[in-house]
Amino acid sequence: MTPNQTLRDALFDLAREFRGAFCLRESQSGLSGWLTLETADDLTAVATALKTLGARLSMATAMAASERGAGRVIAWHFDIDGSTVTVKLTVPEGGTVASLVPLFRNADWHEREFMELYDIAVTGRSDNRRLFLDESVSGQVMDRLIPLSVLSNAASTNMLFEKLITRREVL
Repeated sequence: MTPNQTLRDALFDLAREFRGAFCLRESQSGLSGWLTLETADDLTAVATALKTLGARLSMATAMAASERGAGRVIAWHFDIDGSTVTVKLTVPEGGTVASLVPLFRNADWHEREFMELYDIAVTGRSDNRRLFLDESVSGQVMDRLIPLSVLSNAASTNMLFEKLITRREVL
């Protein structure tokens, strides 16, 4: 049995055990898998199972859910011998997620960022200091930012394009 087959079987077993939506793709460079958890209660057990498979936490990302007011989506990206497994979880507004620092020390920075920028509550942490913003700034700062594309509304791009066309005709 090849290492990819062993890992594939282990990931399918994990998905069955936690009844999450699971997708797996195989390429020459390895496997890419996505596991979407139904509940935050399963996160620690899934991370522990991945750790026993030799996983290391590569990074974690957070973002607003696609529907306004639906909470936050967190994705933890793990590497297992060159294969990537992403564990995705939607945390409802006011919901909490367990810290992965006891399993993966590098989760500390990501979790502090979640708490500071997205106001996601992370339980089981000893260090809740902020990374970037002063304590006087309230949470969910990412909800108040205005994307540059909205701010500029493309009016300046149109004026620049017209100037270039005019200049080109003169030459």
